[in-house]
Amino acid sequence: MDQKIENQSVTGLPVFFIIGRPRSGTTLLRLLFEAHPHVLIPPESPLIISLYKKYIKITDWDEKLIREFTEDVFRQRYFDKWLVDKEVLYQNLLEGKGKNSFREMVKRVELSYQSVYKKEEIRMLGDKNPAYSLYPERIHKLFPDAKIIHITRDYRDNYLSLINVDFEVPVVPLVVYRWKFAWRLMQKLKKRIPEQVFSLRYEDLATNPEKTFREACRFLGLDFDPHVLSFYEKKDEVEKSYAGSEEIAIVHKSLFNPISTDRMELWKKQMTAHQVKVADLVAGKTAEKAGYQRQYPSFNIFLYLWLLPTLVYASLMYRLIRLGDHLPYKWRNNLNKRLGIFLKIYRKFNKRKVKPL
Repeated sequence: MDQKIENQSVTGLPVFFIIGRPRSGTTLLRLLFEAHPHVLIPPESPLIISLYKKYIKITDWDEKLIREFTEDVFRQRYFDKWLVDKEVLYQNLLEGKGKNSFREMVKRVELSYQSVYKKEEIRMLGDKNPAYSLYPERIHKLFPDAKIIHITRDYRDNYLSLINVDFEVPVVPLVVYRWKFAWRLMQKLKKRIPEQVFSLRYEDLATNPEKTFREACRFLGLDFDPHVLSFYEKKDEVEKSYAGSEEIAIVHKSLFNPISTDRMELWKKQMTAHQVKVADLVAGKTAEKAGYQRQYPSFNIFLYLWLLPTLVYASLMYRLIRLGDHLPYKWRNNLNKRLGIFLKIYRKFNKRKVKPL
């Protein structure tokens, strides 16, 4: 898939973000927008958060710098899923040579992605990434005019979905704490810029996709196109493009079927009573604020004290990760690599030694 940017006005082209925890419906929402004829929204890659520290202050781009930027983009996690040729990307970025901003160069990267869906005039660029759930304030600072769609999912179903694809360690209080932490960060930003943040629940999207997606399009100022609800009809083309991709085969295999409610409220059948009590306690009143009813709303001091060490660890870990965002680019990159290795080892250890709590 090679695409050259032609006759596309980059400056002034609006950008929106889809932010939510992993396995909360972010990919489903992305596919709906991906099928829209006036929206281009590539697969996820955290290149904005990863590269802004190095490039945010650059205002004059020469060929050497653009080549370096191109190489850095191709080093980003998941960028290989974009199926963009490196030289094509470099040539597209060269169109931004001279006085330019990091934001505009990011747009040129995104415009290099070629969708399998038919596109007319691109009126809006989208960027979906669960990693942004830790950095909503940072995203707003980098793109102050961008609108944000925040999607959330029942924390208990979110836990089940995460452990089924081995995204996180299968420890209920850790996963639910992350859900609560991310939800609160997003609400804090929404209070400050309510006109730029639209919140929806995965359950509403699954139950009434047309109504919910219409509302999301209205928020962005886009016309609703009913054909987007047939996004799954491109399944064969996507599978051919990503032949051999474990991510498509395992992680997103259910997304190329019609939208259904089959994945809702699985926690009622697949989680033990103890697991639900732990999840409800950790979620606390945030559960109701997010639109979910706790099965065990009473506070259990003994259970809380037993969980306290895990919650302290979770709090410190998240704050350390966010603190790492302020490190210089090279330090941050090295830290992320080492953290990635540690997490792989930790997951394997927990898979063998720890029963899901």
